[in-house]
Amino acid sequence: MMVTEIELKYSLQANNELVNAEQVKLKIDHLLKGHDLDFSYQSKQLSNYYFDTGSLALRQQKIALRTRGTKQKGGAAHFEQTIKTSGRVIAGLHQRPEYNVDIDNSKPILSLFPNHLWQGNTDIEQLQQQIKELFSTNFTRSTWLITLNNAQVEIAFDSGEIACQGHEHKPRIYEIELELVSGDAGALFFLSKLLFSELPLRPGQLTKAARGYALYREIQVEASQAKSEQDQNGKKIATSAKVLQKEAIEKISLAKITSPESSELTAAFYHGIDFTLTQLQLGVDSYVDAPSLSQLSRVTELLALLRQGFWLFNSLLTDDELKLRSELSYFIRTISWVDNARYIQALKGKQSSYQKETAINKELIAKLQLAQERYPNESQILALLHSERFNNLQLNLLDLLLNRENDNAREKQNSSSLAEFATEHLNRSATSLIAQITQREKPEHFSLTEKYLTSHSLLIRALLTSSWFSCLFEESSSERIKLYNMPWLDIKQGISELQSLQILNQQLALLPHPEQKLQQWQADKSDNLLTALEQSRTKALTMKPYWL
Repeated sequence: MMVTEIELKYSLQANNELVNAEQVKLKIDHLLKGHDLDFSYQSKQLSNYYFDTGSLALRQQKIALRTRGTKQKGGAAHFEQTIKTSGRVIAGLHQRPEYNVDIDNSKPILSLFPNHLWQGNTDIEQLQQQIKELFSTNFTRSTWLITLNNAQVEIAFDSGEIACQGHEHKPRIYEIELELVSGDAGALFFLSKLLFSELPLRPGQLTKAARGYALYREIQVEASQAKSEQDQNGKKIATSAKVLQKEAIEKISLAKITSPESSELTAAFYHGIDFTLTQLQLGVDSYVDAPSLSQLSRVTELLALLRQGFWLFNSLLTDDELKLRSELSYFIRTISWVDNARYIQALKGKQSSYQKETAINKELIAKLQLAQERYPNESQILALLHSERFNNLQLNLLDLLLNRENDNAREKQNSSSLAEFATEHLNRSATSLIAQITQREKPEHFSLTEKYLTSHSLLIRALLTSSWFSCLFEESSSERIKLYNMPWLDIKQGISELQSLQILNQQLALLPHPEQKLQQWQADKSDNLLTALEQSRTKALTMKPYWL
């Protein structure tokens, strides 16, 4: 039987005191009763077994093969095999077809699935012999089947672990899924917002299966390392075993935007928000997995990239939709301290280029430490990323995407083509930046340092605009784009270092006794940096814009 799942997935904050299975169940129960919602409750034990070939042949075809054993209290186990094909994930909303067949035990029988699921040259019997169990998920599922107006929604809370043979680490499962059983998807949104008010959640981009595959691949990497060490006669080789690498911010690809339901500009806006929102949620996951200031900085950059889309496509949006831009600005401001925290961390760090100089004054180090302690700590940041307000922002962005794609009555046409629209905005941002960065200095009012520091926001906007639109010109100007952006990126890095030196200068001014040697070093460093910035500026101004 083929069905299409429509569900919202959320992960619970793992180190929060609420992440206790019984407490979570009580919270959900009280929440539903407090809003007089009709529901039925059920609890069952689930064991899922995921199969593929050793080379992940099914995964490469975007097929996930699973068998599930379900056991309720006092009943016999029931087994079902499932194939899930590639679908769509937007901001934690998962939509994908799945095919379910009842079986007698946990071993899959591929011939029971419809033939059209397989590629034309697939030998089913041979594939049956090659598949093996890769990993399993074992958890308790508590479900609340809720009737809301003309809709039915199932809330499922899963508590358990992922297991893979040969690996001692068993990642924990603490997830909540809301599945639309019947009726309007608006019921999913209503119930999600209820849960946000009581539980520390974040949208789930990675399914249990995706996390299991990552664990399996990690084992393969470790096995490969062990073999390499053996082949090298025991020589130890240092290789990273991390599978889920933290990705840099990617450019938004708008080059092949097509949408019969929407104008070219509106389709580009949807695509950019969809892409960037997904990257944001993956960035939050990366921070939660391994908190660091660099990961948090990436979250702020992605928030800024999202907000830039609302500025660029301002004319397409309603007043209510523009309120989302204000919410994005709120979170950007809330985490804006992260860059200063990174600068202070660099000044204090053992690998910092300033370490040798700052080490001569323990009092300065103490002041830098005190300055850093004024910023929010890790637990406060995690609370923000799992907060009701942050979740509502992401859910409202999802609502915008879904409603805009299905409501032609609100479509606002624009006579400009996407290429003309992009060219106009790239010209505008470049002109503003160049006007600011080329103005003549007035020594009594405006130093060279201040010119670069005050140019920072315009530079960021220009680079964000390029992130939105540069892919439109890559087919004919790929190398020109790189050459054009390079000196501007050098200026961005130089301004960051200049800000770091400014922070150091502020802390030096607070010392009870002047540190002339360190002050002279700081002044020389700033002068050298300004010289390099001027060289990069001169280079940048000679580059012909790639969009012209």
